[in-house]
Amino acid sequence: MHLRRATADDALTLARLYDLVWSRETGTLGEKLAAERRADELTVGKWLERDTYFIVEVEGCIRAAIGCEAKHGTLHLVHLVTHPQHRRRGFARALMEKAELYAKKIGVNKLWFDTAPGLDAAQNLYQSLGYTRCGRLRRHYWGTDVVLYEKLL
Repeated sequence: MHLRRATADDALTLARLYDLVWSRETGTLGEKLAAERRADELTVGKWLERDTYFIVEVEGCIRAAIGCEAKHGTLHLVHLVTHPQHRRRGFARALMEKAELYAKKIGVNKLWFDTAPGLDAAQNLYQSLGYTRCGRLRRHYWGTDVVLYEKLL
């Protein structure tokens, strides 16, 4: 496993990974939210220009990714995905830990994100890393509930 910062050259591969992952989560997220999370190469390229993304590569192939959006003195974690055939290998954990190191590096002491209520394995991971469930927004994105998590460093 090689963990590194994503570059503009990764935009197409990341777009394909997001499309693959979120197209399989329509039952959990709902059609509209799952569609919103999918993005084309141009959109992912804009994300990479604006925010910091980290990726996990295995044998030169991107298998997982996370975005880190510094905002209002916090670090908002976005777009965490792991390729469906490469889950349960510690990639998401490694990315979350990298995001925490990045937060400390840039002087941020709070990380937060939202997730779908039905993503139980992901929520178990977040709690094992010390994140606290701090709220729930009902019918938020496209009428879908989201659960909020935070962690103070």
